[in-house]
Amino acid sequence: MKWISNMKKILGLLALLFVANPANAILLDFEDSADLGVTLGGDMTWNSVGGGHLYNESFNNDDYIIFSTETYVNSFEMNAMPWENYGGGTIGLIDIAGLNNANQTVWSATVDLRNYTDWNNWYTVTVESANIMTLAFMAPGLAPHNNGFWPSVDNLVINEQSQEIPVPSTIALFFLGLAGLGFARKKKVV
Repeated sequence: MKWISNMKKILGLLALLFVANPANAILLDFEDSADLGVTLGGDMTWNSVGGGHLYNESFNNDDYIIFSTETYVNSFEMNAMPWENYGGGTIGLIDIAGLNNANQTVWSATVDLRNYTDWNNWYTVTVESANIMTLAFMAPGLAPHNNGFWPSVDNLVINEQSQEIPVPSTIALFFLGLAGLGFARKKKVV
C-alpha cells in the first residue's frame, strides 16, 4: 500500500504545478552601468553618486527608458534631485507616459516631486500596466509645468503580474481535493 501513499504525493504535486503561477518580478536597481537591463534615450543618464540610479540630464528635453520588448511595469521610485547632495533646481511636477510598440500611451501620470528633495525620501510611482515599451519622462522645464530640475529614477520593478487561476484549473483542483478527502476517509480493510 506504499504505492498509494506515493501516488497521493505525486498527484498533489502535479495539481500544485498545474495551478501555481510563479512570480517573475525583476528589480532593476541600476547599480551596474554596464548592465542596466534597459536602453536609455533622450538625455536619460546613469549616475553612481548616492548609489546607481538614472536621472533626466536636461530639464528641457524628454527622456526615455526603453525596454527590449513590451513589458509589464509595476512601479519605480523617483527623487527630485539628480544625485545625492545636489542642492539646486526649481522643483515641481513632471509628466510621465508609458508607450506601447506603436507609441500609443497605455499609462500616464503627473508626479509632484516637491516633497522629495531629500535623497533618503523617494516617491513610489505605481504603474501596474502591461504592454509598455517605453517610459517617457516629459521635459519638466517646458510647458505646462516650466520647472527647472533633474529628477532621478531608481528601483524599477517589472513583470510581477498576478495571474488569475483559470476556471478549469480551479474546478479540477476542487474535484481532486474532494476525491482525496473521499479516499482518505475510506476505512482500511484488514
